[in-house]
Amino acid sequence: MSEQIKAGQKVGPGKYVCIDCGKTIEMTEAEQDLRKCPACSCEMYDCFPITHIREDVKTPEDAMHPPKR
Repeated sequence: MSEQIKAGQKVGPGKYVCIDCGKTIEMTEAEQDLRKCPACSCEMYDCFPITHIREDVKTPEDAMHPPKR
C-alpha cells in the first residue's frame, strides 16, 4: 500500500515513485527534503516507506539499524 507525498516535504527512508513518469528515488536517511522529479519535474510521488517492508521498523532510526528478528 502506498500514500502520495508532495515534493518539498521532509521524508524518511524509502522509495518514492513519480506518479507521472515512474522514476524511482530512494532515500536512505531521515528528514530529507523530497525534490521535484529530476526526469519530468513532477511534484507528486507514490511513497513506499521502509516501514511498509517490516512491521518492526517504526522509526527512521530503526530503518538505519533494523531490530534483529
